[in-house]
Amino acid sequence: MSRSFLDFGFGSASGTRLPRTLWLAGSLMFGIGANGIAVVGCQKTSAPSAPATADVKPTLRIHVVSSLAGAMEPCGCVKDMLGGLDHAAALLRQSEKGAESSLMLAAGPMFFRDPKLEAARRQQDVWKAQSIADSFADLDLVAWAPGVNDFAGGLSTLASLQQSSRAALLAANLTGPGIQSTQIIDRGGLRVGLTGISALGETDLPEGVSSSDPKAALVQARKALKAGGAKVLIALLAMKRGEALRLVESVPGFHVFVLGKQLDRGEANDAPLPAVRVGNTVVVQPPNHLQALSVLDLFVRDGKMTFQDAAGLDQAEQKQSIERRQSILEKRIARWKSNGAVTGNDLAARELELAQLKTQLGKMASPVAPKSGSFFRYELAMVRESSGMDKAVAARMSDYYQRVNNHNREAFADRKPEPVADGHSSYAGISACNQCHEEAVTFWKTTSHARAYETLSRDHKQFNLDCVSCHVTGYEKPGGSTVTFVDQLKDVQCEVCHGPLSRHAAEPDSQEPVRPPQSLCSKCHHEPHVGRDWKVRQAWPHILGPGHGR
Repeated sequence: MSRSFLDFGFGSASGTRLPRTLWLAGSLMFGIGANGIAVVGCQKTSAPSAPATADVKPTLRIHVVSSLAGAMEPCGCVKDMLGGLDHAAALLRQSEKGAESSLMLAAGPMFFRDPKLEAARRQQDVWKAQSIADSFADLDLVAWAPGVNDFAGGLSTLASLQQSSRAALLAANLTGPGIQSTQIIDRGGLRVGLTGISALGETDLPEGVSSSDPKAALVQARKALKAGGAKVLIALLAMKRGEALRLVESVPGFHVFVLGKQLDRGEANDAPLPAVRVGNTVVVQPPNHLQALSVLDLFVRDGKMTFQDAAGLDQAEQKQSIERRQSILEKRIARWKSNGAVTGNDLAARELELAQLKTQLGKMASPVAPKSGSFFRYELAMVRESSGMDKAVAARMSDYYQRVNNHNREAFADRKPEPVADGHSSYAGISACNQCHEEAVTFWKTTSHARAYETLSRDHKQFNLDCVSCHVTGYEKPGGSTVTFVDQLKDVQCEVCHGPLSRHAAEPDSQEPVRPPQSLCSKCHHEPHVGRDWKVRQAWPHILGPGHGR
């Protein structure tokens, strides 16, 4: 398997910083079987004069998670979704083999999706957080800077999760139970100093926790780390990106800043952000929900702690543009072949364009390293199914799903749908439709909608509050279904689109079925459940068939 890196350095001779309009982004293949790796930088330098040898391992490899926010695994309708704790664990385990030593860090919300827990789902969310904490203990997470969401379960819950994770809770600007200002560890012969900042607003501070000025706290932490003999200084920040970058500018002296969000809310995935260089500090922020791991490699030579740029970033902007075009074109070609929208000469022309882009990328010079002195490399390793699966983490996830299933089956056993108002229809179920619309129902049985509930039940997720609503008909609607009360309403049946039809089934002339708009699909088929390039109009033909629109 080929191994290719785009190297990033900090600590140039001038120490100057270019405007952010010149920040660049690129991508490459990560030589550990990891699919696409987006690599980004922000400063052009002259091309180094000597190539890096492929067999040289970094002195220290730093793996970074940002704003996990309770995302144990992706939920989606397409293959190879980004994310998954079991896939990330496999990727990390393989990556560790490529370095003399490694270190795992995190910033931003870790354990909960939202800043507040809903009473009905509190138990499920706490159990998920516990499974995440146990898994990060297995993966040797060293420290993280907490976000607002981490306090959602209360201080006692956070203390339990922190203890399970065996990771330090770093926030130099916070004072409270279990919160540390700094930590110094030894890795690969390097004395690494860690600190954190958590920018919790006054309304977000739980009782028993107080905050101070982030800048003053960071300055004091830097002083303490240097006094303790730390040679590599790393700060973990859970705060808004703009505020974090300004803090980087005002408090120099750190080698690395790891950014996470101040808080997260909902299930939306963020797009990747570029790694940037502010003065002599490299700032990394992988996307939320474990879509990717940032991988930062430090190569220490001659004992120097000033790390040079060995990226050859003069072509990074061009490479980014080509790779973006390549990715878009690959997806379009696959879609066109699937639905036959483009054929013949037009398709051949696009395939030729794709081949030319790949050739152009192949001709680009390989990144090189400096002849002497220390340097570093940076990569963004996308987490996919094809990254592999860690069996221990996967087993823990399965245990969590079974535990939640058993609990919710009992906890919500008496939860029935609201009654239907007078003169309105309830949900009749697919069997009622089959009496008159046999041809349409026969076609429906060939679609994925007809197997939606099965995909949950085979993985012990049919009573999971994160999942069930998009896999049944009439969820939480009058005369419909609930998490346990599904009866004849399993799967995505006719009435999801056409509305409740009990009156129509009894007397066809008494009620006309709703003609569903395509926008209805977006209630379940939205990011991150589908990719950014997924379009309803392209999926629409797959749910129409004989007797059902055709």
